[in-house]
Amino acid sequence: LYTIYAHMSHIDVTRGQWVAAGEQLGLVGDTGHTTGPHLHFEIRLGRNDFLATYNPELWVVPPQGWGVLTGRVMANDGSLLRGYQTRVISYETGYTYKVSSYGPKVINSDPYYQENLVLSDLLPGWYELRITYIEDDFTKEFQEQIQIFPGQISYFSFEGLDGFNLELPKDDGMRAWTPTPEED
Repeated sequence: LYTIYAHMSHIDVTRGQWVAAGEQLGLVGDTGHTTGPHLHFEIRLGRNDFLATYNPELWVVPPQGWGVLTGRVMANDGSLLRGYQTRVISYETGYTYKVSSYGPKVINSDPYYQENLVLSDLLPGWYELRITYIEDDFTKEFQEQIQIFPGQISYFSFEGLDGFNLELPKDDGMRAWTPTPEED
């Protein structure tokens, strides 16, 4: 597992150094190709290569009291839709988040969720999901309610004319690996 921190103005640690949670790694910057100061954070699995990048929002615990929404947005034929907008509307505040789906060769999907959309740092509560699906000359807006729980991931899938589904992906026998003290 590799973690990548890019665009930093100053680096306080060295490659391979063991760091603890909360330890400063460096300072935010705008080095390289950026539109302004920020921290670009990546998770890479298996090899330190751009093509092995995964969405870090599914690999880190959300801030205390917040939740994460992830989804798989597909066309009618089951293919992933890239750059497709989902609107996430908070019933409590009325605020609308607009998030676009990503596709292959940009970020790899998590092996379990097979997602192409993640929105993190959501307050717990009820939200409405909206997607306007366009296929040929047909356009239809789909809506679904979903609840966000603190410290958890809420999941949806969307498949063309079938619309939304809130069932978790099928368990294909994957199991989480929990290291024992001898393996740490």
